Amino acid sequence: MTKKQLQDCKKRLYEEKSKILERYLAKEETQQRLEEESKEPRDWEDIGQMTYTEELLDNLSHIEINTLKEIDIALKKLENGTYGVCENCGSEINIERLKAIPWTRYCATCAEEIERESGTYMPSYGFEPMLTEDIEIEREDLGEA
Repeated sequence: MTKKQLQDCKKRLYEEKSKILERYLAKEETQQRLEEESKEPRDWEDIGQMTYTEELLDNLSHIEINTLKEIDIALKKLENGTYGVCENCGSEINIERLKAIPWTRYCATCAEEIERESGTYMPSYGFEPMLTEDIEIEREDLGEA
């Protein structure tokens, strides 16, 4: 991996960390507002919506906290020169993968294997484009003029 690629990854890691921290602060403000609103009497629909929003915010923060931890680990790896090396097999992680997920610890093959073992694997079924000339449209509202 080139020095420029490493700098680009480091920049992306800091940018993502900053975005997460900004969202966290906004989440905290939203939760404070929800707490203040919950002191006022509401109907069941409002209470249900507030509960749903609070649960959603808690789940988002859990995911983002884990991402922050992964970002910090990646930044430490950048410092000690082990960034971009798969923790499972020791091979170099593809630069395209690092551009997409700069905090990843594993190459694509090992990540897939780990996901299969943990039960979080979601297979890709690909995409087959539909050709428009193969589509026949019959509409009753478009009669002959």
